[in-house]
Amino acid sequence: MGFNITNDLFAHHSWYFRNALVRANYQNIQKGVMRDSEYLKRFFRNLLLGENHELRNRYMIVHAPEEWVTEQTQHETRTSTEQPTVQVTEQVRTLLLALSDGQLPLKTLMEKVGLKHRPTFLGNYIAPSLEAGILKVLYPDKPNHPRQKYLLTVKGLALYNDLKKLPQ
Repeated sequence: MGFNITNDLFAHHSWYFRNALVRANYQNIQKGVMRDSEYLKRFFRNLLLGENHELRNRYMIVHAPEEWVTEQTQHETRTSTEQPTVQVTEQVRTLLLALSDGQLPLKTLMEKVGLKHRPTFLGNYIAPSLEAGILKVLYPDKPNHPRQKYLLTVKGLALYNDLKKLPQ
């Protein structure tokens, strides 16, 4: 599916992953335990998007002591400010919205964006998107492949979903 991942995260956090699966699927209404997929999402965001959420089993405890909850909240706040935000130029934003979740050849992308000058399009839209890891090509080993198409990476899809949520 195009993800470039290894088993390292599973190897280092197998117990966390197992417990996250349990928390995402277990529910006991009488005891006030509801399904919570947040921990599983954090694991996969680390795995696929390269984020850096702290994966600790103690955060998954149902009725955890208050100091653990406070520790987790403080760490998440610290992590979110340390992570660099992706700066999206207006050109890259336009390209993201034009491409959405499809695979399109360069000519079609240029038409959707409304440009005719290929070098400008490549320099201002495609190159910055490729460098930022937002965009990738279908045939990376053959840049001039006759059926070459452009598609969003996992990072690009996440950014696209965030852009869709914003008011236009």
